[in-house]
Amino acid sequence: MKKIMIFTILFILLINGFSQEEGKYNRFRHSREEYIEIGRDMFDSYKDIDCDDIEVRVSKNLDISTYYSDTSSFESKREAMHSLGHTNCPEVIDFYVDILNNDTSTVMRNDALLYLGWLRAKSSIPSLLEAAKQNNDISFVNRIAITLCVMEEFDRAASILDKVCFNGDGSVAKECIIAYAYAGRDELVKNYYLSEWEKNNNEDSKFHIALKLTEYGVYDITFSVIKEALNSTHTYKRVSALYGLAAIATEEALELIHICTSDKDIVVSNTSKSILTSLKEERRYK
Repeated sequence: MKKIMIFTILFILLINGFSQEEGKYNRFRHSREEYIEIGRDMFDSYKDIDCDDIEVRVSKNLDISTYYSDTSSFESKREAMHSLGHTNCPEVIDFYVDILNNDTSTVMRNDALLYLGWLRAKSSIPSLLEAAKQNNDISFVNRIAITLCVMEEFDRAASILDKVCFNGDGSVAKECIIAYAYAGRDELVKNYYLSEWEKNNNEDSKFHIALKLTEYGVYDITFSVIKEALNSTHTYKRVSALYGLAAIATEEALELIHICTSDKDIVVSNTSKSILTSLKEERRYK
């Protein structure tokens, strides 16, 4: 009994610590910032490639040669492109730009955009902007915008999105919302999801919109929907609800997460424990 009382007191202190620091960094509320940080860590892991190293040169030349010479295997070309994706050398960047400009395969061009982003190939920005200018395909422009976002060229990304992403009535095209979110156009994205919230009465759709809105500080209309999702029979939905509650991070939300640490569903239980641990660590180090 004594142990239970001590644990309860500690949990109350933990909750109060979270609520007193409302407004501070919360990785569940700041997914964009988390994604940007992951991109930086990824780039740091291979930004100092020695392009003159003999092994690097041989491997690089072999992959480029494979792409241009192998006409029999689509997958071998993609594998060669992927292998080069960690090789931060001028010739590799030129190689990807050439694919972007001249390959007729949508898959290959999209792969080239992916790897230019990985390499933060800022020398390719003029080519990216020109490709966006010459192409009004909304999907392709979105991919260029996301590549620019990976390079942390957020204003340029938003600029090219603005040219193709607005419908005739002034509303934003659904296809562009992820890219706009990555570009940091928070008010535009929040208003889009608020509009979808008003229009949508489907339970599952409402839940997913609620999760998005929590990232933009909308808690009053979303909390009850996310709380109700904890009663679902589907593990995935319940876990998603826990992440939504973690983004809200009020006393009531955190208490619900704590209750789920004793859930019979081991995935739900472990997720709850992991979330509380993560939030506690963030308050310690951020």
